[in-house]
Amino acid sequence: MKTYLKQLFSYQWHLGTVAWFLMRLTGLALAFYLCLHLVVIFYFGKSPQIFTTFLAVKEHIFIKVLESLLVLAACYHAGNGLRLILIDLGIGIPWQKQLFVGVLVLTLILSIIFIYPVWYG
Repeated sequence: MKTYLKQLFSYQWHLGTVAWFLMRLTGLALAFYLCLHLVVIFYFGKSPQIFTTFLAVKEHIFIKVLESLLVLAACYHAGNGLRLILIDLGIGIPWQKQLFVGVLVLTLILSIIFIYPVWYG
């Protein structure tokens, strides 16, 4: 295990590897969120009192942070998916790095636009 960790941290991370890793990480996070969302809807939809409790819990700062991370993950996953489509079509191959930076900038801009109502809306 020690050899594996040493090899993992000595690996030269390239931009494509970072994009791949973030795509997988956000995909797992979104899949986990979907399952959790279905459980929450099932549980909190049983009575008006439980739903009112849910609305009170939803205003907690921890939930707002999680919602912000969800928006960030969804924006990155969607943007990187479009970048991968362009690369698979052969259109974006010469500009892979520029497209990745564009995805990060677009993710940041869209996240700010969509996260603002979570905190101040």
